[in-house]
Amino acid sequence: MSHGLDFEKKYIDLTINKIFKVELYMLKREIKTVEIKLSEFEKSYKMSTDSFYKKFNEGKLGDDRGYISWFAYKDTYNKLIERLKEIQSIVHA
Repeated sequence: MSHGLDFEKKYIDLTINKIFKVELYMLKREIKTVEIKLSEFEKSYKMSTDSFYKKFNEGKLGDDRGYISWFAYKDTYNKLIERLKEIQSIVHA
């Protein structure tokens, strides 16, 4: 009976690992899309995203509609990167 449980555990582990790898792939695609948008903001406003994010959070920039969108994309990017690191730590553990 123990042999059957070992097989099931191995099968479940492989399945979960595949699911995480699919999520990694999807996260990386989404990150690329957001990076392209961030790059467009940088070109438009002639400022790096990191510099913008710091200044915006310090209240040194106005509440221009473009700034709010840029902030939302940067915030999304940060969350995607955080999730990517979480999944990578699980897959590579």
